[in-house]
Amino acid sequence: MTMTYSTITAKGQVTLPAELRRKLGLRPGARVAIREVQGTVVIDPPPDMTTVRARARAEMEAANTWGTVIESGAWAGEAAQKVTRGQS
Repeated sequence: MTMTYSTITAKGQVTLPAELRRKLGLRPGARVAIREVQGTVVIDPPPDMTTVRARARAEMEAANTWGTVIESGAWAGEAAQKVTRGQS
């Protein structure tokens, strides 16, 4: 792993080297997660949508809610009105 250095500005900003941004697919405006692990700053790129979907499905399967639709509150009423009006 190549070590690169960056300077922290008076505003606390750090510029990620261009090579690293390209490697991680980071574009201007991208949000990253920043965390501290045993005195080290770790910057995580945003997860891709496949990862997000897999995590959401795993959480729903663990809660035994995968594949279920909750029909309560305003959503159910709105859906019923669309059916009555012939909309889908």
